[in-house]
Amino acid sequence: MTDQSNNIEDLITDLMYLRKGPGFIANRVYEASTFMSVIGGKNQIFESIKIRFTAAIRSLPDKKNVEALLVAYGLLPGYETVALLKDRRAKYGKLVKRKYDTLSDREVAAIKELAIRLLTAYYSGAPLPAGLPLPHGGFLIDYLYITTIIQDRRFVEHQQTRRVISLVQGVKGFEYQSSEHTRVISLDGVEVETRHIKNGAIHKLLFPVPLKRGQPHKFNFKEILDEPEPELNEDFAGQSFETPTLIYKQAVVFKGDKPHIIWHMISYRVLYDRVSQRTKIAWK
Repeated sequence: MTDQSNNIEDLITDLMYLRKGPGFIANRVYEASTFMSVIGGKNQIFESIKIRFTAAIRSLPDKKNVEALLVAYGLLPGYETVALLKDRRAKYGKLVKRKYDTLSDREVAAIKELAIRLLTAYYSGAPLPAGLPLPHGGFLIDYLYITTIIQDRRFVEHQQTRRVISLVQGVKGFEYQSSEHTRVISLDGVEVETRHIKNGAIHKLLFPVPLKRGQPHKFNFKEILDEPEPELNEDFAGQSFETPTLIYKQAVVFKGDKPHIIWHMISYRVLYDRVSQRTKIAWK
């Protein structure tokens, strides 16, 4: 998927758009590129998409919001042929004795929750991989950008920008683990607590206030070694992922002695739901 299609705001925009006019119908659905990327792609018939999408909506916890959203999309029996969103709301509003604005607010709340379900494939009938437990730490990483600085064959620092989306209510921080004894220095959006373990360190990054479910939060930090490393003939720049991550970008800046070879590797440890992406660097 592209950077654009991986962005939760783009998905929410598509979900808002698909309520309008005649609602959830084939020609409009296939035009919603971000939505199609998370619902399983365009290589499936519309009825399959409709069943999958309806299952995702019905998995939401607030049943009043679920029903309001099914009406908005024209997916609730009795509303399929009502041509306009305002008319579907008006018809349903008379039935449940609720005003237009109240129903609109219910739809928006449901759509924000629905976007998380779709991104994490956490509902019955989701496209593969499905049936996964709640991700480690209760987060989805919307994007992770890392710039690694190496000077004269020695690691200097990682500079990281992360945007996480909380999948649970009231989460206070994000845990980041390093395979070496390092220090993390906050640049924006977190405070840091570090404890060293054998052959590594665990950094607890604390948010200014606890995050609500579905709330995104962006933060920046840099990571340096406690002690400078020796000059190396080869090195790695990369990341291991146990938390689902939609966008990952790794840049390496070389100062001084430049490497002769750089190549990229991806490895999977299925048993632990871990993916490692590494850029190998060799000077000889």
